[in-house]
Amino acid sequence: MKVAVKDANVLIDLVEGDLLGLWFRLGIETYVPDLVLDEIKHPNHRRMVLAMVEAGNLRVGAFSPEQLSQVDSYKQRYRISLADASAILLAEQMQATLLSGDKLVRKGGLTLNLEVRGLLWVFDELVLRELLGTADAAERLQRVVDAGAHLPAEQVQARLRKWRTA
Repeated sequence: MKVAVKDANVLIDLVEGDLLGLWFRLGIETYVPDLVLDEIKHPNHRRMVLAMVEAGNLRVGAFSPEQLSQVDSYKQRYRISLADASAILLAEQMQATLLSGDKLVRKGGLTLNLEVRGLLWVFDELVLRELLGTADAAERLQRVVDAGAHLPAEQVQARLRKWRTA
């Protein structure tokens, strides 16, 4: 994967787990639609994400008025927010992987034959590429869950068991 488009929940979860910097060490060109960036309101989350934009690690995609009508169409079709619809459209236009934990966003991306990944995949990649040790991965995953991330409970528990005993 060379290019990824993120939605707000993945960005927020990466900040909560102190993983945003590690994500960029994977070498994956990463974009976020401006509408998604606008959704990030918590001061700490916003500061961290904007720092990555300013550093050139996170690129911001914007839409023309014509493209915004397509975003609105996706919003209606998939019954999601305008920001989430913009992530789908940007991933589609760039032929990029869509990173989202939102069920409806993931479903919309899959309907368009996009590659769709989530936060647990990010954890797996960081561990696989040895950018994150297993004990540290377990601790950070637990921190993300404790902060309110909506992740598949069985998959979370399986990783926590595996990483805590590795």
